[in-house]
Amino acid sequence: MVAVAAALVTVDPAVSGACACGAFVANDELHTQQETALVELDGRTESITVAVRTRSAAEQAAFLMPVPARARFEVADAELFAELDRVSRPEVAVREVVLDGDGVGGAPPGRGATVVDRVEIGPYDVAQLSGTDVSAVTEWLGDNDFTLPEALGGALGPYLAEGWLVVAVRLSPASGSLSDGLPPMRLTFETDTPVYPMRLSKTAEHVQPLRLYVLADHRVDVGNPAPGEDAPELTFAGEVTSDAQYPKLSALVSTPRFLTRHDGEFRPERITEDIRITRAATDEPYRAVVVVTEYVRSPWRSPVVWVAAGGVLLVGTALAVWWRRRTTTA
Repeated sequence: MVAVAAALVTVDPAVSGACACGAFVANDELHTQQETALVELDGRTESITVAVRTRSAAEQAAFLMPVPARARFEVADAELFAELDRVSRPEVAVREVVLDGDGVGGAPPGRGATVVDRVEIGPYDVAQLSGTDVSAVTEWLGDNDFTLPEALGGALGPYLAEGWLVVAVRLSPASGSLSDGLPPMRLTFETDTPVYPMRLSKTAEHVQPLRLYVLADHRVDVGNPAPGEDAPELTFAGEVTSDAQYPKLSALVSTPRFLTRHDGEFRPERITEDIRITRAATDEPYRAVVVVTEYVRSPWRSPVVWVAAGGVLLVGTALAVWWRRRTTTA
């Protein structure tokens, strides 16, 4: 069965923009500046909480996200990601590079589309639609004021053919601008193969930034959605437990769990795969080290040093002359 969560609101004209896990249809141009997501794995249950920061003047938008099974939708707390960032922030190492002169030193059933569910949660309006035929799904969305650009409709096809769900959510921020932020969205579904959907991102026009957290029983590896490009980089891996400093995260870890963080940027034309999540060969902890370079001027190039040295030299010379005269007189 394929489910599409969609709101019955007008989003006109249709301007598409992709984020790493899905796509937007908005009434103005929209650029993703940062996408942060948490994947929680518990047996066959997977939850994806996603927060997208955008640059746009859009006041209405629909968000589309494919998932492999019918999902439960919730609103999450944005503070969770602030806590995750604090837990996983890289270690900072300072490296001094001495400036020498002016230079720098060192180096499914049915083919139709049927609404099966609809809910309103927080600022979001969500409905679910079943079907496997991309034409029927896009037609239903169009009939309900979600006219998809052709490229985006085509990108949904492979997911629908595989029996996935496509979640479409009405975004209507009270602030009147998506740039002011929206509560993170959390979707929970059943799957035998943990995954973070990425293939819709190939319809984007700009590089797709992603910070992906995975909370599981063990450290995990993630696949590269853009073969030929740099793979997502491991930033943090370590066990997390309940901690009063991190109340939002602690609510998810009643027993110790392993948190893994990867960061990456992907060119849309290179994206061909979803991100597959697998258990790593080791649970060895890891924290990235960011080297901060501080440039300092060589003390022998400093005017203060030369003035001081000159002063010492003059005083020394005067003392030597005085001593020589005193000795001669004697």
